[in-house]
Amino acid sequence: MPIARIAFAGWLLAGAYAALALPGIPGDVAVDPEIPAPATVLGFEPGERHPRHDQIVRYLTALAEASDRLRVEEIGRTHGGRPLLMLIFASPARQAELNDLRARRVAASRSGDGPPVVWLGYSVHGNEASGASAALVVAWYLAASRDERVLRWLDELVIVMEPAINPDGIDRFASWVNRHRGRHPSSDSEDREHDEVWPNGRTNYYWFDLNRDWLPLTHPESRARMAPYHRWRPHVVTDHHEMGRNSTFFFQPGIPERTNPLTPERNQTLTRALAEYHAEWLDRAGEPFYAGESFDDFYIGKGSTYPDLTGGVGILFEQASSRGHVQDSDYGIRKFAEGVANQVRVSLSTLEGAQALSEELLDYQREFFESAREQARRDRRAGWLLGDDGDPKRAAALIDVLLRHDIRVHPLDQHVEINGQRFGPGSGWVIPAEQDHYRLLRSVFEPVTELPVDTFYDVSAWPLAAAWNLPLTTVRRLPDHGEALIEAPRIEVPVTAEAAPAWLIPWNQYRADAVLAALLDDGYRVQAISEPLDAETSAGRRQLVRGSLIVHPGIQDQGLPALGPRLAELSARHDVAILAAAGGRQTHGIDLGSPSAPVVPPVRPALLVGDGISGYSAGYVWHWFDVRLEQPVTLLDLDRVGGADLSRYTHLILPEGRYESLREGQRAALADFVRAGGVIVALRNAADAVVGLELDWSLADSSEAADSGENAESVEAPERRPYADHSDDRARELIGGSALSVRLDITHPLAWGYEREMLVLFRRGRHVLEAIDNAYTQVGIYADEPLYSGYLSDDNRARLAGTPAITASRHGAGAVIRIADDPLFRGYWRGGEKLLANALFFGRLISPTAMPGTD
Repeated sequence: MPIARIAFAGWLLAGAYAALALPGIPGDVAVDPEIPAPATVLGFEPGERHPRHDQIVRYLTALAEASDRLRVEEIGRTHGGRPLLMLIFASPARQAELNDLRARRVAASRSGDGPPVVWLGYSVHGNEASGASAALVVAWYLAASRDERVLRWLDELVIVMEPAINPDGIDRFASWVNRHRGRHPSSDSEDREHDEVWPNGRTNYYWFDLNRDWLPLTHPESRARMAPYHRWRPHVVTDHHEMGRNSTFFFQPGIPERTNPLTPERNQTLTRALAEYHAEWLDRAGEPFYAGESFDDFYIGKGSTYPDLTGGVGILFEQASSRGHVQDSDYGIRKFAEGVANQVRVSLSTLEGAQALSEELLDYQREFFESAREQARRDRRAGWLLGDDGDPKRAAALIDVLLRHDIRVHPLDQHVEINGQRFGPGSGWVIPAEQDHYRLLRSVFEPVTELPVDTFYDVSAWPLAAAWNLPLTTVRRLPDHGEALIEAPRIEVPVTAEAAPAWLIPWNQYRADAVLAALLDDGYRVQAISEPLDAETSAGRRQLVRGSLIVHPGIQDQGLPALGPRLAELSARHDVAILAAAGGRQTHGIDLGSPSAPVVPPVRPALLVGDGISGYSAGYVWHWFDVRLEQPVTLLDLDRVGGADLSRYTHLILPEGRYESLREGQRAALADFVRAGGVIVALRNAADAVVGLELDWSLADSSEAADSGENAESVEAPERRPYADHSDDRARELIGGSALSVRLDITHPLAWGYEREMLVLFRRGRHVLEAIDNAYTQVGIYADEPLYSGYLSDDNRARLAGTPAITASRHGAGAVIRIADDPLFRGYWRGGEKLLANALFFGRLISPTAMPGTD
């Protein structure tokens, strides 16, 4: 092919377009003119405008068709249906053997064989868009350049690229800034272009932060990545972000003391070695930068930290953002093209550093996996036993996540009882400690209450088994077990009989709530038992927990489809056992027509969203309804409260938000909604805020200390603290993210379906719920030692111990349910989902509970 010489310091002609220099590309380079530059497909230069995701896909597809150095694979689709692309760059000779190379990668990672694999990841946050545009420039450069340095990279490395990790967020942001960009863009930070409407483009379709999803794998964007990631086992992984405009450029290493303690020291040595290459490239361009400050590497669910515990070296890049096209800053005008240029530079510096440090990286990865197995032996820990808690669907969901993380899981072949917990074949699994990802296993399975640091950029705990509310125990000897699973266990449920006196649905099954939601939506009447029931069924005698459902054909309206086939369909769809009752008469409990099994009323919920509401908190709930429950929920803008007809809804769900700014009319509308029979479900700080509504609250007196009557003049001034310590002191007390133990009243409708009284919930925020002066309303109380895993200051331990975590109080004809924690945290806290389901379906079944001796 002919070679064109392009001077990137001036103008060039690309097809029919006169284009500016591609940002970040160094000097004069020889390129293949048959490889299309981005402008030939986009119609504009990278950095000039923000490309939509379909334009990104179109360009990269055209690039792959023109170049023999590049393979494009679609690895999945987003919630919004947009394709997730993965690009693989290598020399033409290596492209021909790519499949064999990938198949040998796991063995090569253990033996320290090459070639090194570099994984480039861009724009996990959609409004940090310089990364996605930089990916187009880097892709073109790798495909078109004839520079000898680039040819060496292609010969000696395998380069894997995720060019746009968050397509749905990228499109939301591009739509906003492009339609508010004038021909002469305003750099004023107050300009509408720089102030996105709610929700902004940072998050994915359901308003989740995908840079926190590498561990829980809640979303398709993350799940799609895991199989190729673990097949390739990259040596270096980049994670390209943006930060506030009044900064420069950051690259890791971050704050040394805030590195995850399970990260090997050699990882940080290599991070510092790579940093020298980033510094050299940025210095050459005259760009200011810094490292060793601000960001940490603690939570393993982030794109720059997950590699550190799985055999690679993760590198975080943070570019000061223009949040649009141009914006004023303390460092002058921020231009989008300049941000793109810096992201390109550090992408290329990473490749140069990885190629130069290839022997060290190969040896480090060999040592990483070898030392992980050695550490497991030294710890004298054979592994873990995981049980299903009588709910195989929930266990299968966790096992699926473990398998996606390349963790070996084996079926248990014998009955084992340890510390009162029983594990058996079909309901128990063995997870050996001696495997490549022992560090990752320790991180997700071991509760930690003593940590080397006390301030965190993100959360301090992520105990997966506790999040799924599943029993887990450590073993010093592995019991008998079968071959390693290659997929999550298949759930086998009894075939639902098409005719029966009644059908029974045990409520302690994961996704029994989705079956109930579908039945109510269809118009069927369903009862819920309020006491345990020992019932004769088609599957033999079964113990049914509180909340279990009765579906009786005799109480249904005429004209509805036959119950049997519909129940069979729902059973198969959700892997939920639906049992045929032997008859309505029961010898060990209530009869199936008893008034002690009230009819569950239909639900019409609304979720408050919009300005003033946390998009994350609202997104967790919307995702649960839409994806897990498979039901719609009305997204009601907070501004509409006070004007909308709230009587249309049975439930209002209040996520975390700024409720102190509610107008008087909005507060009155919420109170009227409850008094008229509605149910408010208030989460996190909303649970604290709702006591400000004008309802008949009867709160316990918690102000004795404040009302001690001490003369203000006699109170000693607080001990002086250094001004410089303020931010760290505040961070210690805020509870950035910890797992706390809650004692449940499993007789209460809000806790129906839980069989163990202790539940672990995820806690963020310093708020403490005011106790209600009624002992029957305290559904969940923090344990006397509330910390299960993570960091909790001594002051917060004392403040939370024994205080309410979950309350349910009646007000007029309605109720207010307060949950201080995040029952759906990041979409993976499966053990908390039943709390929200119970609030939704059983909230209106909660009876008034006046204390004995009171009116």
